[in-house]
Amino acid sequence: MTRPSEVKPREGDQPGTPYEVFEIGAELPDMAFSITPEINTEYLEAIDEQEKNYSINGRKVCAPNVLSVYLLAVLYRRYPPIQGIVVYDQLWKWRSPIFADETTDLIASGKVTEKFEKRGRKWLRFSAQFRKTDGTIVAEANHTLHLPE
Repeated sequence: MTRPSEVKPREGDQPGTPYEVFEIGAELPDMAFSITPEINTEYLEAIDEQEKNYSINGRKVCAPNVLSVYLLAVLYRRYPPIQGIVVYDQLWKWRSPIFADETTDLIASGKVTEKFEKRGRKWLRFSAQFRKTDGTIVAEANHTLHLPE
């Protein structure tokens, strides 16, 4: 079982990454982790949701957004967090379910896709892909952050 805190550096644990250091096109290193039935249960409790709401053809599946708590860890493995990051938006494409009654080993990877300034603020976009160890794509995400100066 891999809790997000096990793969995601905390702000202040190491020097944070200033905006200027992010490189457009930079590949984000692979991150291996596992989603277990226990992780799914904890996540459903945290979002006050019921597992009966998630099934495919009668088989229980994890809430797909359980992966959202791992998304920033994909970026932070190469670029440690700087204090004051503001999450702006996330766009997800769900490709394959994670079954709630088994442990699913996943590999996440990503890429910095854009840096820009708008109204005097600095923004960063990155993409991430979550796949099973057999290569099956589970989800893809695009994420936008505001980075402090």
